[in-house]
Order: sequence, then structure tokens, then C-alpha cells
Amino acid sequence: MMVNDERFPKGYPMVAQVAMQQGKQLGKNIARILKGGSLKPFKYKDLGSMATIGRNRAVTEFAGIRLSGYIAWVAWMIVHLLNLLGFRNKLVVMINWVYRYFTYDRGTRIIIKRGAANIVKLRQSIYQTDPQVPQVTQTH
Repeated sequence: MMVNDERFPKGYPMVAQVAMQQGKQLGKNIARILKGGSLKPFKYKDLGSMATIGRNRAVTEFAGIRLSGYIAWVAWMIVHLLNLLGFRNKLVVMINWVYRYFTYDRGTRIIIKRGAANIVKLRQSIYQTDPQVPQVTQTH
């Protein structure tokens, strides 16, 4: 059920918290439909904002409290770990974070579409100089 929220005339913020709350409400509404009940509109509850801004630094604002620096960074990690599903997922993420913290390993990075297109062009240019390399075609 789509309802305009006066607090957000341009739409809800594009953050995970909105999607998580919408998913929860959707599940409740589906259960209501299956029981013959009526739908309840979604109401977004702003739980605050958090962002890392570097190694050992973050900024947070929730429940009227603003934090920054190391303590905000620790709060960011705790909140993110608590929101993961399952003990194993929490443990794996925490181990990865600890490993990367002490080794300064930045982990894998995502190749965006523009970068992927450049890789295809690179492979094609290699093929032109060495016919032994299989040719890759770009699809959209």
C-alpha cells in the first residue's frame, strides 16, 4: 500500500534502513492478506544515520546523540554486526574486519560497468595481437 509521507515529500532516504523496514511491513501485510485482513500503510521510522569516514573514524547521529571519531566507528561496527543474520555471518564478517584492520588489506573492489567495458576492450586488443587468446564479445 503506497502512501505519501508528508515528512518525505521527495521520497524516503535511499538507505538500507528504509528497505529493511519496508520488507518487514511487506511480510506483515502478506500475512494479513492470507488471513483475510486489511493492509496497513508503511511508516518509516528514522533510526539515525551512520557513515565511516576513514580508518578508525565515523560519524553517527541517532536518538538525538551525535558521535564522531573512534567511538562512532566502534558504534558503526557494532550496529552492522548486530543487523547481520546468523552467528556464522557475524563471525565471518568480524574475522574479515579484524584481518583487514591489522593487515591494512582493503579487500576486493567492485568493477563498475564502465570498467568492465574497458576490460572487454583490453581483451579484444590482446586477441588482435595474439589469436591464441579466446575472443570475448560485449553483450548488453
